Amino acid sequence: MTTKELGELGEKMACEYLVRKGYNIIGKNYRISFGEIDIIARKKFKFFARFDSTIHFIEVKSLKATSFQSAYPEEHVDFRKQRKLKQMAEIWLEKNKYQQNHPYQIDVIGILVNENTRNAKLHYFPNVVEEI
Repeated sequence: MTTKELGELGEKMACEYLVRKGYNIIGKNYRISFGEIDIIARKKFKFFARFDSTIHFIEVKSLKATSFQSAYPEEHVDFRKQRKLKQMAEIWLEKNKYQQNHPYQIDVIGILVNENTRNAKLHYFPNVVEEI
């Protein structure tokens, strides 16, 4: 499995997970000159037929599972990457005409994939970026 295939599989699994959890995917693979946001979503209120106003910008990190795993995928979202995600989120909000103070958060989904079986362990970390 190539790195590209692993990334695509991870993003597909992440989208399926989010939809099952009540999210509406409003964008995928938003690219600008210095980076990409993997998934953009909104969460539906549990007991209402409408969505929360918070926009979720979701970074998906996928790794092949190995017997000597020393790091989890989500650990690859370091301070520099978090700062970059925050900048890209603010650009997306501006380009899509949201007010400057519109609520948003950066979430991370880490996925460990068994290359042979394509089974995966998914970990979801909401709101990982505080004020930077």
